[in-house]
Amino acid sequence: MALVYFLAAGIPVYQVIRHTDNEMQYLIKINDTNNLQNNGAVKEASFWKEICAKHHFLGPIIDHFFQPTLDHQFQIPPLKEAQAALGKIPDLNEQQKTEAATALFWSMLLLMISLVYFGLTFFKRDEIRSDHIIFPFTIILVVFLVIGILAPAMVIDVSPKTPGFPRFILDYQVRSIFGVISELFESSYWIVAVCLTVFSILIPLAKAGLTVYVLKTGSLPRKLKIANFLHSISKWSMADVFVAAILLADFAVKSNENTQANLFLGFYYFLSYCLLSMVTTTLLERKIEKLYLKVKVRVTKKARVPRSRIR
Repeated sequence: MALVYFLAAGIPVYQVIRHTDNEMQYLIKINDTNNLQNNGAVKEASFWKEICAKHHFLGPIIDHFFQPTLDHQFQIPPLKEAQAALGKIPDLNEQQKTEAATALFWSMLLLMISLVYFGLTFFKRDEIRSDHIIFPFTIILVVFLVIGILAPAMVIDVSPKTPGFPRFILDYQVRSIFGVISELFESSYWIVAVCLTVFSILIPLAKAGLTVYVLKTGSLPRKLKIANFLHSISKWSMADVFVAAILLADFAVKSNENTQANLFLGFYYFLSYCLLSMVTTTLLERKIEKLYLKVKVRVTKKARVPRSRIR
């Protein structure tokens, strides 16, 4: 049933990542267009128009001498070109909203598929045990982890509020976990990049794989060994650290009126993974504790020698 779930969830996972990336591409185009140069061209044309209206003789002369210098210094494009570029922003906003709605639709479909899979796995037997919760949770959290790593999680933009000047995007950053790690590798921060890859991607995937193995293997001593190993490596997972860092960055950025931060689907999927992972780890630890107590009781019983045999 897990294989069927992976096959059914594959298309929604791909579509969520794809449409979220498309949403980011439109957002990047909007931010690139709504820049200082294009808004500056519109403001500059309005400014020179006021100067020429107030000073009928000196205005055109001042415009003739100073406008080329300002345009060259600030890379101001021609007015018609800037107006044409800014005129595309409403269409880009609509396309971004369409992609966001499509990504949300596929997310809802993925959630429904996950709930159906969990329900079928949980209630397929008469006796309900912790295995029926741990196994589907583990499979689902792997799917959420993949989206949380690949999909954009956060966008930060700097848009100064200047009196009398149109609001423009001075700088912006699109962040995803995979994107951050890729940038660290490209910037030659090898140690940090490797640590984040191991602690935030490889260890969570290893925990999920070993959890499934513990549930499916029949060897009790092997279960105990792997469970102890899982308990030790769980301390080195940085998934929850990523979530905390993103939340702190979000609140810190929003405290400044010149900056804006928006969370996207990648963050919410990664947050869902962290919550499911905590639940799964807790349930697995309780299961292993019960197994350990059973083994201890068996060993104690075998160690007791009947009095009849002693006589």
